Amino acid sequence: MKRMKKVLLLLLVLALLAGATAAVKLTAKDVPNQEDTAVTVFSLNPEAVTALGWDYSEKISFTSGDDGWVCDQDAAFPVDETYLTAMLDALTEVTSTKTIETPENLDQYGLEVPVCKITVSDGEDHTLAIGLETAVGGQRYFSNGDGNVYLVADSLLEKFQYGLYDVLKQQTLPQVENLSGLTVETPGGGYTITRQEGSNLTYSDDYVWFWDGRPLDNELTGSLLSTVTNLNLSRCVDYNADDLSQYGLDAPTVTATVLGGGEAAYTLEIGNSDGDTCYLHLQGSRMVYQLDAALSDTLRYTTYADLQPDDVLLMDWDTVQSVVVSLDGSEYRLDKTLEKTTAEDGPSTVETVWKCDGETVEIASLLDSLTSLDSNGYASGIAPEGAPEITFRIYRERENFSEVTLCIYAYNSTSCLVTLDGVSTVTVRREDAANLIASVRSLLE
Repeated sequence: MKRMKKVLLLLLVLALLAGATAAVKLTAKDVPNQEDTAVTVFSLNPEAVTALGWDYSEKISFTSGDDGWVCDQDAAFPVDETYLTAMLDALTEVTSTKTIETPENLDQYGLEVPVCKITVSDGEDHTLAIGLETAVGGQRYFSNGDGNVYLVADSLLEKFQYGLYDVLKQQTLPQVENLSGLTVETPGGGYTITRQEGSNLTYSDDYVWFWDGRPLDNELTGSLLSTVTNLNLSRCVDYNADDLSQYGLDAPTVTATVLGGGEAAYTLEIGNSDGDTCYLHLQGSRMVYQLDAALSDTLRYTTYADLQPDDVLLMDWDTVQSVVVSLDGSEYRLDKTLEKTTAEDGPSTVETVWKCDGETVEIASLLDSLTSLDSNGYASGIAPEGAPEITFRIYRERENFSEVTLCIYAYNSTSCLVTLDGVSTVTVRREDAANLIASVRSLLE
């Protein structure tokens, strides 16, 4: 009987324990997870701040003055105030999701020697510290000086990860609205490129850039000009150089003046090269930059041949009145005329017709072949030998360049030489020249 009572008592106890466990589980299940509530652990009014400093990769501090922010380390330092504005915006309200109250050891949080130390004054002096990143990531340990450690967003540190030269206000090149040329001076000489639209310096109005009166390829010239008009001055190595000679800027290897409206817009001076880089500054400025040495080499060693047009014949045929072709010892004159045709029941039309010895010649395909002839190399300085294989004398209704003469000479087994008004310009593939000559024979003989 006693034994039975003990068994019943044990069963009752087990039942009570099971019920309690179930109740605990039910309670834990029904109560939602409690998330940490973000609280403000530091705040300020940016407009009230009079001093700001930080120590990340180096110790830097600025004081607000009547003319803006002044660097305490060097009053001549040109600061980009957008960085300081972003820093103060980040400090306007710093919130934390967790507090570690009065820890004994700050070193384990990276706050004994902080990753970044911030000082700011807004009527009161504040010292803030940003420490290590938490194991989970996305947050860092933070101290506002009250003895506690807080968890704040990792993005706070990003606003202060700068050295002095990172917050330097870089120079920007003056905007040139009417780019009209470039003058380059080197110890060995130099050159000038000018924009001269409608100058009648050549037979085609499509040429607008010139080198000492000689036409240049528009695309190649534009590429050269962009090297000095689109410079990215972002690698400043000295913002207040007292001695320009250490950069070779006391005697520049290249002086490039950009022209706007025919006048100097700004001048760049390039000094020593240091491996793959060179030193540069705006004339009259003591801010020295480091750029790719290709800039110096390009400006210094560019020649006319580098920018010479590769067109065989860039001709506006609307300006042409007649063409005389010399081929195989014979000459053929083709004249452009306008013929009026009146339909029986319609209006009159005027048509352009080319004739040779009074006979109509379908010259359109010939002119297209001549215009579309592609060059395969420049030929400056190459003297033609022998008689030309074919000559085109083109007569234009213009005061300047009223006659343009193009000759094609045999050159080697793969190319022919082209001269324009007696000056060697380009070479063309022998096969293309042969096809052109064949088409002329078929048309005129």
